[in-house]
Amino acid sequence: MTRRIETSDKDADETCLTMSAEPSNEILFDKIGNRVASNHKAPLCTVSRYNVSCGICAAMIVPGDSMFPLTNSKQGGLSWVHKACHTLFPLGVPPPPTCRHWARLGRCPTYEAGVCAFGHDEKQRGTTKSKRKWGGKRTLVRNSHKNTAFRIFLMKTYGLDFLQRGVVLDVAGGKGELSWELQNLMGVESVVVDPRPLTLSAIERKWTQGMFEPKRFGPVFAKWYPACEDGCSKRKPERPSHLRCFFEADTFSRLAKDDDMDDTLENWFLGERTKAKAIKWTTKGLQEGGRNNEHHEEDAPCEIDQEESNSEVADLGVAASIIKRSKLVIGLHPDQAAGDIAAFATDLGLPWCVVPCCVYSDMFPKRRLQDGSQVKSHSQLLQWFSEAYPEAKATTLD
Repeated sequence: MTRRIETSDKDADETCLTMSAEPSNEILFDKIGNRVASNHKAPLCTVSRYNVSCGICAAMIVPGDSMFPLTNSKQGGLSWVHKACHTLFPLGVPPPPTCRHWARLGRCPTYEAGVCAFGHDEKQRGTTKSKRKWGGKRTLVRNSHKNTAFRIFLMKTYGLDFLQRGVVLDVAGGKGELSWELQNLMGVESVVVDPRPLTLSAIERKWTQGMFEPKRFGPVFAKWYPACEDGCSKRKPERPSHLRCFFEADTFSRLAKDDDMDDTLENWFLGERTKAKAIKWTTKGLQEGGRNNEHHEEDAPCEIDQEESNSEVADLGVAASIIKRSKLVIGLHPDQAAGDIAAFATDLGLPWCVVPCCVYSDMFPKRRLQDGSQVKSHSQLLQWFSEAYPEAKATTLD
């Protein structure tokens, strides 16, 4: 199954209505200074998960209280208001600020669930996908949430029970963040196959800050984080295992099928680990022996994590065992390995899922469509997958 992602790299401008939240402007008082309540209908509210001061009465909003957002024109940003304080607006509560997800992506899961208290005016709905140049020839489409989007797609498509039965082989997994998410947020064993070292300090910092606790992302998204619970930030996350080598379909098939590891495979594995240490990833692509490949979305050499040696698989027998236990082979922007993923998985009768990125037509001059034309564009690459693997299906990730 080939998969394609179309994303935006920049947030759309968020439109905010400027209504004063000051009591003297919006709240009616009688002759002796008492506030006069109105009979207006309460706005759509959400349930607070934190302690926050009410923008009207200044009393504390505690977890479990119903509240609604209000644009704060003087201080900037927004304020949260007790549900009960809506009666203090004689002319009715001003329209809520526009939902940033609605304005940026044109969709909002919490709105669909009926629990988003922000505005979702159709006129403010984001529809365009912005692109920008990044110093190279290719136009970059960046999405910092692509790992999460792909992870959720895998859970929807294959089901959590299937994913937890064996190993997910994450080919060209780069920094290892997708495998880290699968392992720590879903309880799925995932192994990275990539010559570059893992770089997980950023996502592990989010973990310790409590970014993946249910109280942080709310009940609507909790189903996509089945391995997380309140307080999970206090326990140490697990790092995915790492096969630090290039992915070759034929060699990995041998490791999966052969029970005896001969000297040829031993020498290959040792050579791959040695070669991997000379690999650098820069704005000009993967550099090996002075040769530059196509541009890629990452723009700096990888920094080696201090705990990298703890997750790297150094024994060929362990590596072979991991490959034998594989239940699914995936690749999120796997570059040159896209074709090998499909070939390897098909050879072993495993399901596979790829989000193609670069075409690398110079490296694969024999990759042709049925009409004889060489594969040189992204659309042609998708067509090639469909022709080479008729049972494959294509879709666009949300």
